[in-house]
Amino acid sequence: INMLYQIQKITIENERKLHIDYANGGSIVVDFNPIIETGGVLAKLADPEFFDRVSIGENGRYIQWPGEIEFCADSLWFQSHPSENKFQELKGQLLSEKT
Repeated sequence: INMLYQIQKITIENERKLHIDYANGGSIVVDFNPIIETGGVLAKLADPEFFDRVSIGENGRYIQWPGEIEFCADSLWFQSHPSENKFQELKGQLLSEKT
């Protein structure tokens, strides 16, 4: 099983959302508004001109904005598909064995 997700294409949608197409044929839409609301360096994403500067990182492994803002392809995928996150499942099993 290839656990590495690769981003092939990103499309900017309105209201600070990105449509992300993956090499596995799947696609997701990520709403960045909740992320922007956390503030700090991520508040920059509220600026439409800055948001539009998003690009795909090396080997499609992340998306990025200028100034060290990056989101991992895997974590974005699993945020939209939590049931596919085998690491989370394993973590749950390990924790339940200890109790």
